[in-house]
Amino acid sequence: MALIAVVVLHESGLPIYKKFLKGKKRPMEPLVAAILGLSKEVGLGDIAHAKFERASIIVLRGIDERKLLLSLLVRQVNHKCYIWGMYLLSKIEKSLGKLPDFVTDDMINTTKEIVDKYFDKLPKLPDFLGEAFMYATERFGPMFYGSLLILLYRKFSEDPLIAFVRDPKRFISVLDKILGEDSATQLMMYMLEYICKTYPNVCNMLGIQNYRVMVKKILGAARKRSKSEVVRRFRDGIERIIDVFMS
Repeated sequence: MALIAVVVLHESGLPIYKKFLKGKKRPMEPLVAAILGLSKEVGLGDIAHAKFERASIIVLRGIDERKLLLSLLVRQVNHKCYIWGMYLLSKIEKSLGKLPDFVTDDMINTTKEIVDKYFDKLPKLPDFLGEAFMYATERFGPMFYGSLLILLYRKFSEDPLIAFVRDPKRFISVLDKILGEDSATQLMMYMLEYICKTYPNVCNMLGIQNYRVMVKKILGAARKRSKSEVVRRFRDGIERIIDVFMS
């Protein structure tokens, strides 16, 4: 199983809830707090993920409630793991609302209920984003997929789809510069086309009738809105898609 543990904590370092695979429980909160403290002390900003000898750790922060942190301990960092963390964090953040400066029993119980409900189900989700991206790039021609990946890797220095889920606004901006806005929009249309054709329940449940119009509307807003607003809307969209799979 790619997912080893989920750790939810307050920015102050106070633990809220953690769940491990059976027999693998470890004191993760001090590690996450130490990494965050070090990155802040040297002015590097928030940690995205870190690789260790036997596993990797991903750290995500709430959009509206910045004091809420969620960390995933995984075998290997990839965009699927980021999506799992985003989904859990979105559910938890909406359920907890504004955090006080201390941890309450209600916070613990609410977080426990959400994490326990989805912990075993998330790794079973299909890689809808990776599948859609490959389909979309191949629609431009057999050589396009590899060429675009090379350009995106050079720009982000990591898996482009990780860059996409972490900062969709920047990803779209880079894609616009590489392809031009029209081709970038077409690429995103192909991605949504794949999801609608492969997983029709997603489009039906979300009420998507014309994915071409939908993509133009989404990208038009993403190019104008702030990073935080784009990330919020992206996480909401991912949450709604996964909700369909979960149902």
